[in-house]
Amino acid sequence: AGLRACVNKIMDPFARKMIRNTFLYGLGMLLLFAIMTAIFFHIKPQCPDKKISQANSPDNHWTAVVLQRRCGDEAPFITHVNLRPAAQALALGFFSGQTEQGDVFLVEQDAAGAGLQLVWTAPDKLTIACPHCRATYVHRADPQWGAVRIHYEMPPG
Repeated sequence: AGLRACVNKIMDPFARKMIRNTFLYGLGMLLLFAIMTAIFFHIKPQCPDKKISQANSPDNHWTAVVLQRRCGDEAPFITHVNLRPAAQALALGFFSGQTEQGDVFLVEQDAAGAGLQLVWTAPDKLTIACPHCRATYVHRADPQWGAVRIHYEMPPG
């Protein structure tokens, strides 16, 4: 209200119009910057999940996907297994590029180094083999997700 009162005190109608249009132009530029920033972070998220491998259940009702991300040169690799119905697309966060639901296994190692493999032994039973996983780096190992039972093959300790 104070700015408007100041602009209204200016007697010259041309100057008043120029000041108002300058503020509208600035507001438009800020809005354009915000929209372009949102689009940029959606297209190029800073730490997205990268799909390593995928395995469908024998009846093609379920899909298990190995995903990996690394958020910086000094950060560790995060490898996780995402489980979802096969008819459903992999849901990634709009700005993060990371899965938001369906993760059943998470290890703080790279997928190749851990030797992570997915094997469907039945339409509702998934075996996650991780022969080189260190138990201290495993942060999540769910035994079941929905109707799917999950069996793990990892070294002891």
